[in-house]
Amino acid sequence: MTEGTRPAPFFIGESPALDFLNSVAMPRSVRYDWLETGPDLLDWLVAAGLASEVELAPFRAAAAAPALEQARLQIVAFRERLRPFIAEAGDSGLSDAHHPVIAEINEILARGARFLQLAPAPDPAPDSGGDHARPFVLTDRHPLTAPRDLIVRIAAAAAHLIAEADFHYVRNCEGSSCTLYFLDISKNHKRRWCSMEVCGNRAKAAAHRRR
Repeated sequence: MTEGTRPAPFFIGESPALDFLNSVAMPRSVRYDWLETGPDLLDWLVAAGLASEVELAPFRAAAAAPALEQARLQIVAFRERLRPFIAEAGDSGLSDAHHPVIAEINEILARGARFLQLAPAPDPAPDSGGDHARPFVLTDRHPLTAPRDLIVRIAAAAAHLIAEADFHYVRNCEGSSCTLYFLDISKNHKRRWCSMEVCGNRAKAAAHRRR
């Protein structure tokens, strides 16, 4: 799929892990994959907020291309194992602590480099009582030393979703051919569509034609 025919990636999941699943999608009965090449993967990670351009610059060098492609293949394979796990959890909840996907995520997280670091705290908002704000925050760093480390950022996003999300509200868009996932954080938890502009309007138009 060329850039000229492929739309921009979808970030409608309210979770980087669900956006990762949505990096391959069929929103208009056409399959799009935003992780088709190594540079695609790097572009997507930046757009998803999982890495910065500065961090990824060394992996854009020609010498890194073979390792980047190997990392991409591993990440795409992980995506296709994560998808049925998320679908099953959305239907029946999370209960199996020994599920192979849980074990895989833990294994990926265990091999990633990680350390804590003190960093200056952001400036407080004017109305937040900044006189008593602490000057430092403790940050969790996951350095990227090689393309093989990229999957650690994605596994961490998946781990946060599994540990923190209410899976009653992890949903698949109700569009007839849409495969996009989202976490319904709406106030009344009645979100049905990936977006009103895509599947919502299409469903409304179809209902209007049936009347």
